[in-house]
Amino acid sequence: MRTNTLKQKLKDGKPVFGAMITFPSPTIVEMLGYMGYDWVLIDNEHGSITLDLSEDMIRAAELTGVAPIVRPVANRPDSISPFLDRGAWGVQVPHVNTRAEAEAAVAACKYFPEGTRGIFSRGRPAEYGMKESTPAYAASANANTLVCLMLEEVEAINNIDEIVKVKGIDVLFIGSGDLSQSMGHVGQQGHPEVVALMEKGVKRIRDAGIVAGVSCPENLVAKFMGLGVQYFHGSVGTFVQNGGEAYLKHMRQSAGM
Repeated sequence: MRTNTLKQKLKDGKPVFGAMITFPSPTIVEMLGYMGYDWVLIDNEHGSITLDLSEDMIRAAELTGVAPIVRPVANRPDSISPFLDRGAWGVQVPHVNTRAEAEAAVAACKYFPEGTRGIFSRGRPAEYGMKESTPAYAASANANTLVCLMLEEVEAINNIDEIVKVKGIDVLFIGSGDLSQSMGHVGQQGHPEVVALMEKGVKRIRDAGIVAGVSCPENLVAKFMGLGVQYFHGSVGTFVQNGGEAYLKHMRQSAGM
């Protein structure tokens, strides 16, 4: 199994920057790798990427050295493990609010003795069973699979002290979009109350020795990096909009329009 370079970067204390993509495009994933992104979030929760369509996106990521992380639609074994069997280097599990839910997510990602993921040593991540024994593959998969849990509601922030006790979590990611909604500030990710609660959550995550991630407006990235956050991502849709609008504005000005 491939060594998860994203996990190693996080272990080394480096910040990592990803790009979320919600539509199936191996070509764009390949481009993101050539651009130097550390990881790509292949989003099954909100977009049109299905299990089968994800496989070539994962291959494209591996081709150019960008770590393929999948966000499944739900915190269930049948939503999580099939993406890992297609070769995803990890998952970013949405809406984890309690210790029990965190334990369930880790169990779905890990083979025995660390979890209950169904064993399959003839798939892509196991190199189709041609290189390693099943026990060796299972140990390698447990060591290399990144487990990121998303804390997206006030309930999750309130339960951080219990969630951090769960073994096997690599990243706890505070999603400001849904968090702002759960606080009654829909779409206001930079609202002072939202930012203050995120800061509180980040401190408790870092105090527990776990890597913290956040989604936040770009103008707040430096602030959260200063608080010890390492794991960030933007959106391909936003990149296209920003770049496309800037190009069009420049071209129209050049044309005297």
